[in-house]
Amino acid sequence: MLRSIKKAHDIILQDDAETAVTVHTIRTWCKEGKIKCLTAGNKVLVDVQSLLDYINIKE
Repeated sequence: MLRSIKKAHDIILQDDAETAVTVHTIRTWCKEGKIKCLTAGNKVLVDVQSLLDYINIKE
């Protein structure tokens, strides 16, 4: 499931309202290759499952 960085952050907030993970953190992880993502023009699309696996949130 590919989502924008902001939408991916919103999904994390639904599971954990007090999360320390920020939009900037997700953007940094994409740049560092820690989570799967695609670039479409100027927009970065995050693989939400990869993000959740990285931060160990199980749905």
